[in-house]
Order: sequence, then C-alpha cells, then structure tokens
Amino acid sequence: MFLLGITGGSGSGKTTLLHAAERLGACALDCDAIYHGLLQSDAALLEALRAAFPAAFVGGTLSRPALAAEVFSDREKLLRLNALTHGHVERAVRARLRQAEAAGTRFAAVDAIALFESGLSRLCDKTVAVLAPLDVRVARLTARDGISADRALARIHAQPSDGEFSEKADFILQNSGSIAEFDTKCTEFLKGVYPMEETKYEALRKTLLADPKNGYDRISEADRAAMEPYIRDYMDFISTCKIEREAVDWTIAEAEKAGFVALKPGMSLKPGDRVYGNNRGKSVIFAVVGSEPLDNGTHICAAHIDSPRLDLKPNPLYEDSELAYFKTHYYGGIKKYQWTTTPLALHGVVAKKDGTVVKVTVGEDANDPIFCVTDLLIHLAADQMKKTLAEGVTGENLNILLGSRPLKDDEGADRIKFAVLCLLNEKYGITEEDFLSAELTMVPAGPARDVGFDRSLIAAYGHDDRVCAYAAFRPMLELGTPKKTAVCVLADKEEIGSEGISGMQSHYFETFMHDLCKATGACLHRCFEHSFCLSADVSNAYDPIYGETCDKRNNTRINYGTGIFKYTGARGKSGSSDAAAEVMAYVRRLFSEQDVIWQTGELGKVDQGGGGTVACYMANRNIETVDAGVPVLSMHAPMEIVSKLDTYMTYKGMKVFYGSSD
Repeated sequence: MFLLGITGGSGSGKTTLLHAAERLGACALDCDAIYHGLLQSDAALLEALRAAFPAAFVGGTLSRPALAAEVFSDREKLLRLNALTHGHVERAVRARLRQAEAAGTRFAAVDAIALFESGLSRLCDKTVAVLAPLDVRVARLTARDGISADRALARIHAQPSDGEFSEKADFILQNSGSIAEFDTKCTEFLKGVYPMEETKYEALRKTLLADPKNGYDRISEADRAAMEPYIRDYMDFISTCKIEREAVDWTIAEAEKAGFVALKPGMSLKPGDRVYGNNRGKSVIFAVVGSEPLDNGTHICAAHIDSPRLDLKPNPLYEDSELAYFKTHYYGGIKKYQWTTTPLALHGVVAKKDGTVVKVTVGEDANDPIFCVTDLLIHLAADQMKKTLAEGVTGENLNILLGSRPLKDDEGADRIKFAVLCLLNEKYGITEEDFLSAELTMVPAGPARDVGFDRSLIAAYGHDDRVCAYAAFRPMLELGTPKKTAVCVLADKEEIGSEGISGMQSHYFETFMHDLCKATGACLHRCFEHSFCLSADVSNAYDPIYGETCDKRNNTRINYGTGIFKYTGARGKSGSSDAAAEVMAYVRRLFSEQDVIWQTGELGKVDQGGGGTVACYMANRNIETVDAGVPVLSMHAPMEIVSKLDTYMTYKGMKVFYGSSD
C-alpha cells in the first residue's frame, strides 16, 4: 500500500489535500481526529496528560482549549505534550493502516503537523508539505476555531516554520488561491504522485510475496527513543555478569528491589505476587502470578546464563621455566585459537574446608592485572601453520600466564608458583588444596563496547545467551498483574547439554513449578499442558564473509529484528523440538500486531553443522515451545557482536509475550 504523508502548519490546507486523496480511494487518516478520539478512549493517555498538565483538567475533564492555550504559549510544554501523545497516535495509525491493507486498499494518506517529529514519516513512501501565506492561515484559524488573531499567531509560531517543512518534505504544495483552485491543484498533484495504474500482477505480488525490510526502515520513533536506555542498561549487565553465579546474584538483587520474594513451600499466592527460586546460586526462576488460574497455563521465557569459557582444572597452578601458569579445561564449544593473546579475567568462587565461600574477581577493574594464553610468534610457526585450525592450538595448551617474579630471598623450589600462591592467600586466604573445591574460570576481560562509526552494534563476551536472558528478565520487573502467570527461567549448563543439577534438564524446574501450582491450588501437569514457552536463545547472524556456510534465504540477519525459529538442532533436526505450525502462527501474529520487528531462520546449511537450545527440554515437559532470540556475529568467540535494534526488539517481544492474554 502506497502511503503519502501530508504535513504543514495549522490553516495551511492539509485537510483539503487529505479529502482529495480520500475521493481518489485512499484511506484518509487525520492525526488530529485520531488524537481527539484517543482522548475519549485511551485511559492511559488521559492519565499521562493529567499528570503532566493538571491545569488543563476542569472538573476532572480535559479541556482541550485550556490545554491548547497552555502548550501553544510554552514550547517546552508543547514538546512534552508531543512526547506523551506521539506514540499513542502512531500505534493507532499503524493499526488502521493494517486494517486498510487487509481490506485491499491500495493508497493511504496521513495528515500530521508533526509528521517528521513523530516518526510517522518513516512509514510514508512520499511526503508533501502544504504551505500558505501567514495572513491566510490566521484568517482561516480565527474563522474555523473561533479564536483571536493573537491566539492563532501563537499556535502558528509554536509549530515548525515553512522552511523546516520545505527542507524535510519530498514535495511542496503552495496554497495561495481560492479553495476551488487549490482543490483542483490537489487532485492533479495526487494523480501525479499516487501509482494510479498498476501492472496486471503488481497488487497481487504485494499481497502474496514477502518483502522483508531493514528494521531501521520500520522502527517507530517511540521504540527508537526507548531503545538506547535499554541498551545502556543491558551493556552494564553484560559487563558485570560474566558467569552464571554473578548473573543469579545480580538478577535476584534487582528482583528483590522490585518486590520479589523467595518462593517457599506452603506459601499461599494471589494474582500480582512476585516470587523467585534460587537453584544453588547457579540458576534462577522468577514468576509473577497472573489473574487466571495456573491450570490455564503460564507464559514462560527460558534462557541460559552460562557461556563458553576456560575453567581451571582441579590442580591448576604450576610452574615451568620460571613462569607460573593455570591449567584449564575449556567449557562449551570454542575455537581454541581465538583464546590466545586475549586479555582474560579470573571469576568464580572458592569453597574452603571451613565452609566459607570466597568470591574471586581479578582483571575487571582498571587497576587489576589481566591474564592471557600466549601464542607462538609467526617467525617460528612454520610447523604450526601447516596444521588445521583445530590442531594449531590444543586444549591442553590453553594455559594461563600468571606471573614471573619470585619473592625476595626465596631460594626454594617453584619460586614463581609459590609467589603467586602467596598473593592469592594474602587477598583471598586460600591455599593450593582449596583449588580442589573451587569453581574458577577465565573469561575475556573488560566491558561491553559500541561497535562501528554509527555505534549500532555491541561487542561483548557472553551475548550467548545473556543477551536473551536479560531480555527475558527485564520485563518481569516491569509487569503489573498479567493475565497468565509469567515465568522467567535463567538456566545453567546449556553450553554442555543442559545436564546437571542447575541445567534445564534438572528437576528443579518441576519443583519450583509444583510449589507455584500448589500455592495457587493448580495441577502441575495441567499447567504444563496449557503453557507456552519462548526458548530465548541466540542464533547466528548472516555474515557475508562466511556466506558459504548459510542458506541466505533462511538465515537471520543483523537489524532485521528478533529471530523466531521453528527448529534448531543439527543436520536432520537432531536435538530439536520442531515447533508446530500453529505455534509459529501464534508468535507471528502476536509480534506483528504489537509492532515487534521479527524475522525467521535456521542455524546454517543443512549439512554444515547446527546447534541446540533448551527448547527440546521444555517441549519434553508437554509445553508448547518455540525458539526466539537475537542474531549474533562471531558467536562463541571471546568477543561476540549483536545489533542494538535486534537486542531491543527481543526484549520488546518477550515483554509483549508475557502480557499476552492468549
């Protein structure tokens, strides 16, 4: 559907052009009329206006003349009014355009003074500014609205100037003659702008063929404004939480600030209650009780908070050639050569024999040392360079360089190892034997960073899968009382098959959900049977440098929104839950109706490889499940890259899903 955006100041003649478009068969949208209608039907908008402009409410009712007088005399107040209303108006415009397109309408026109400021111009194929002499505009406003010339001038001067309209619009239409003359001029203009004659199959092509567009050509101004603050918060989270224990501690602390309490057996819960379950400090589940019984099911977002890394072996500390090292055993799927010469930080815990647990973090503060795996200089790498990438650096040689200086006057054996252990003992009180009961890991050091001149991308360690974990968790803090109980699962051990007591295959999920159901008088199995899960995990973004590995038609792309995946798995869909068509249709409809920018894909070419998520383990519990998440460049590398737009849209999708009544 072709959309023409009409703009210009009050009294310029925009409505005449809009009516001319309507006579030619266009769907005509008057944003002033839409706004006035929302004032009668949108309770949230009215409450926002009441909070911002209390003086405009007379006897509890909004007085439009009073509001106009207040904002047109104060530009800051006008900007505040626009910020409150533009998002509501845009959503209504999008909804009406969808209805018109579904009804087969070929053309549409939208009339808005703030066409560019509101972001509606991004929906338009072409834009036109209607201009008229100042005295003509004043005369029209005084006659039409019954206001004084001074009030009319104040309104005009509060709006963009003719120069601003002219600079931004594709076309300029001067309205300096009679009404009849301008009406004729409008019709002639529209016939030149609208594609009045289509080829035989053009309309059918538009109906039948998919036409994916870059998200930045589709995102609303409201979403664009909300995106950056969300991204900054996410970057703080991903920079702080490098391992699953840190993610659990952080999310519980934030949840408790928002009123969540630990779920205890025997508790009685009511709609709106907020609870969580902490599974041994390594995975966590949050729930907000909905207004419907849990027998009707829940809306679950399940993500994982572990990432590929280098774990220390049980006896890690050794010395060779007067250099101290840690021995490591890599965790998850990695390209081993990528970890050489990468700045690393030490994270984890040491559980001592006396029962105390010491948290360890070294390498993140600007004053901390960092660590690394050394590499072989190119001058001596003739033999190494003949090996495959998998053989060039072996897992057994991913040893972490720790130090080289002995203690003064120490003449014993392993002086460097001893000096390092003395430093660890001084700061953390640990001995070499304490490594036997430690969970210590090496991860890339440093915070998340913007990527590119336009800062549209984020580089960080552990986007897989904490970018989806944060998107699943953040809406829980913002939910009121949903219709269906909302559940956020942040699991461990996904990178090694979701095994173990803190993985998604653990019965801890059943235990938590059993307690939740019992607290509300529901049956666990009925709850599972009627629940729906978004398995929130990342996918590979199409990378043209390695394009031969992917089916471009069926691969997610950067800036095309959150990905929805019918199946993951490897080769013949092994390890996949393979969602039903009806499940995919539900998510498509939900995201499209709520302006969530989304795409679909699969993980590479059929015989190239593949990968799994927690989806199959949720589906095995008789829960309808589909994968959804952020496309990632350089996935499983020490530094991964995601798009800010895709990251935000995944959060928006999770939030919409939690709040859905279906």
